[in-house]
Amino acid sequence: MVAVLRVVTVRFGIAALALAALAACPVGHGDDDVDGDAGADGDADTGTGVRVTWAVQPDVPGPASAAVTVSELRLQCSSLRLIGDVAPPGDPRTSRGAIDLRWRRDQAPTPVAMASAPPGLYSRLELGVGGADEHLTIKGEATVGGVTRPFEIEDERRHGVTLALALTLAPGRSATIPVSIDVGVVLAAVPFADLDVDDGTLVFDDDDPRLDAVWAALDLAITVPPVAGAAP
Repeated sequence: MVAVLRVVTVRFGIAALALAALAACPVGHGDDDVDGDAGADGDADTGTGVRVTWAVQPDVPGPASAAVTVSELRLQCSSLRLIGDVAPPGDPRTSRGAIDLRWRRDQAPTPVAMASAPPGLYSRLELGVGGADEHLTIKGEATVGGVTRPFEIEDERRHGVTLALALTLAPGRSATIPVSIDVGVVLAAVPFADLDVDDGTLVFDDDDPRLDAVWAALDLAITVPPVAGAAP
């Protein structure tokens, strides 16, 4: 496929993440659908188990830097897995299929509920790879050489993000894992000034090695607190 960074006259959606993921997840089932009660393929939120929430900084839509404004961030992740001493990789109680993390005007990801997560110790959270490609999209405006143009960054590949954490889930209790994506970190890896303009559009070919740096930046941009707290 072709990964495109569009820069047209006058008007981003990252840093999709979309290390999404990889968004909490209005984990939506389609381009525009948002499920406010459960994550994609998730349990209803019953007040027990584990909830994974999603946040982006700076706010999207909004400025990511003096030269770049983000209008949309989207990270479509092939899987979400919470792994611990009582929940090995692939445990259906702590695993989800594809999730769609998307921030844009009037839309943000809803939490993913894992109400059946068993009590125990959890040490990591994994986004992708679940047997399919991840898909990162970023849209907005960038100012290059004094000219402001719209842009779009789009790429997909098999890519996994592993987040280390320390979470103790007590019987009958709930806990929340807050996942955050720093858009500025991702955008810092995009060489806006060095990209060629083709009919008002900046283009990354799918084999452009500079896309590797964007995904590497996404790895750094997605974080969780080292110790996840239990809900009161």
